[in-house]
Amino acid sequence: MAKGRTTMSKNVIVIGQSGVGKSSLINMLCPGARAATSNDTTGCTKEEREYRLHDTIGLEEGRWGFLPDREAQKRLKAYLKTKEPHLLVYCMPGIRGGLKKSQGRNYKKFKSAVGSVPVVVVVTNLEDFEAPLENWWWKNEKELQNLGIPKSVEHACVTTLPRSDLGGSKSDLYNISCDAVKTLIRQNLR
Repeated sequence: MAKGRTTMSKNVIVIGQSGVGKSSLINMLCPGARAATSNDTTGCTKEEREYRLHDTIGLEEGRWGFLPDREAQKRLKAYLKTKEPHLLVYCMPGIRGGLKKSQGRNYKKFKSAVGSVPVVVVVTNLEDFEAPLENWWWKNEKELQNLGIPKSVEHACVTTLPRSDLGGSKSDLYNISCDAVKTLIRQNLR
């Protein structure tokens, strides 16, 4: 390390429901992380892991998943207390019919749990959205507000699918998405 320079570790914690793409987001932002991913809505992250970013267990799994939602929320709140987050990244799906009251409740609940720590939103699963990805936010702004997610919240609208899964004309979405999330984190990290 150069003389006079110090390194300070910052905790960026990624949360959201199971299957929303949290681990895929970690893999996109931290090449070589190899966070386990799956192609369905059943969670595959069974314990919290750090890859400079913190990949957390999923919310809203219900009875069919690895951890019932109430226990997942309790565990996630305890994890947040031990890690002292500098930024909370709340992931939610942007697929048709994907916005649910539980996402608004979870956003508000965990925003409250972290106090003055900034909370940003990353909308995932937008690989089939036809317009520029950012337009998704404005097209759904009223529904987001009804869920209690303010239109002014800092956000990024992305796909977290690996570049190889996007293929063809959509492969550029990977770089666009990666850059959007990196910028979002940089601009909001305390």
